[in-house]
Amino acid sequence: MDIDTEREIHQLTLDAIVSGRLLAEDWLEGSLAPTGTAKALILETLRSLRERESLPHVDRDLIEAMGEQIRNALNEIRDGKGDAALSREVDLVWEQNQQVIEYANLACRWRRFKEAMIALDDRLAATRMAGLLLASVV
Repeated sequence: MDIDTEREIHQLTLDAIVSGRLLAEDWLEGSLAPTGTAKALILETLRSLRERESLPHVDRDLIEAMGEQIRNALNEIRDGKGDAALSREVDLVWEQNQQVIEYANLACRWRRFKEAMIALDDRLAATRMAGLLLASVV
């Protein structure tokens, strides 16, 4: 692996670690408590992300389950706001409900973490595939 590829993977890993830590800190310090069958797994993952330990154990299904928790909680307070917050930035300028603001900000952290994880996974897959393709040519 060349130095540029190593640097790119390092930067993508750093982005995923930082965005995961920020998501975990905001979630664990806030008022949103995970519910349902994924509760224990989400809490364990958030604690691990806060300590910068669990990236290899976070898969897309878990990320989506975390997003669903945020979406559902926000939709309960303001119908449709959770759906909007998980897909894009939402306008909070005139928002008075502190819980809506907290959950919308959490949704933003979640989106950034999801994007960082996808970018890292894509780059690692490309590196593996390039290695396989190059090996088959030789």
